Amino acid sequence: MRILLVNHTARPHTGGLNRMVVETCALLHAAGHDVALAYDDGGPAAVPCPVFSLPPATVPHPEMRSAVGRLLKEFRPEVLQLHTADHPFFRAEIAALAPTCRFIHDQSLFCSGGDRMTRSFAPCQRPHGLACLAWHYAQGCSGKHPLGNLSRWRRVQGWCEMKTATALRLQVASEFMRRGLLENDYAAGRIDVLPLFAVPPTVASAPEPGLLLVASRLVKGKGVQVLIESLGTMRDSAWRLVVAGTGPQLGGLRAAVTRLGLTERVEFVGELLPRDLDAWYARACVVVSPVVRPEPFGLVGIEAMARGKPVVAFAGGATEEWLVDGETGLAVREPTAAALGAALRRILGDAPLRERCGRNALVRSQAFAPERFVESLLASFRRCVAGG
Repeated sequence: MRILLVNHTARPHTGGLNRMVVETCALLHAAGHDVALAYDDGGPAAVPCPVFSLPPATVPHPEMRSAVGRLLKEFRPEVLQLHTADHPFFRAEIAALAPTCRFIHDQSLFCSGGDRMTRSFAPCQRPHGLACLAWHYAQGCSGKHPLGNLSRWRRVQGWCEMKTATALRLQVASEFMRRGLLENDYAAGRIDVLPLFAVPPTVASAPEPGLLLVASRLVKGKGVQVLIESLGTMRDSAWRLVVAGTGPQLGGLRAAVTRLGLTERVEFVGELLPRDLDAWYARACVVVSPVVRPEPFGLVGIEAMARGKPVVAFAGGATEEWLVDGETGLAVREPTAAALGAALRRILGDAPLRERCGRNALVRSQAFAPERFVESLLASFRRCVAGG
């Protein structure tokens, strides 16, 4: 099959989404398909396939239409797969030029608050609409500035064009995300659920006792602040935390570590390339996913499981589509530092539990093997090309 992916970047070290896109290119290439990646950030590429440059999302509509038209004429793809393609041209119009799938990675395309949750992190099932403008302000589920809220609302309103673009096929990683689309009146027959995959480990080593790993972009919804606060109550336990990732919360997290007197036990290693991250996975005793927003999938969780690591994560969203509480890790029901701390104390203090969860996690990870993802992805592409 001849497949063109479209994403913001062609590098794997800028978050789980981009790692998934680059690894998908590699999997399709290895399976013998003609695959290419078009991207617009202007940075270097790190994919084993041809790449094409797109103009930035700020260009006028006619210029983007012309650029995409030239690209399609040059590469002649059978099907397109859109990821972080933010230009209005990619909402619906592109599907008239070639069979097109849109992989929806999070809820920001149908929620102007971004995460469909209230100020207190309670989930929201309200569909996008005019009432959201009032709810953003009343519930604190968006910013505090009315003009900023209006701008985000208009952006999501623009993405609603995808509802009527019947030639556009939608792909999501979880049943949780599928329900979100259905609650926003997207047609069920146009949605394919494609659970993500974890590539096999490239590094092996014995786990270090007490070593906790969190791999995350450092933004509020990822909950790293909650994790650090929980560790502040565990000074009598033997643990060390490695934080892999960067983001706008980095300064505040460093300050919290200093305030809690944990500077000797918490290490920030920055954003890592996949092999470097794999080395930390190998050394970790437990992987923590303290995401407090509803999780669209949770790539870090299945990567940890594929390496035989127990995972401690807040329940909610799609987390329990891969995490079995008490069997592959611990699902924390209350998104608080106290509840997370209690779960970490339990798993760090119970070696048989850790070992059993690690073994079960490795077995469970086979459901997220790369070859299964490729098989379901190609089936989705074929439905798109057939117009079904």
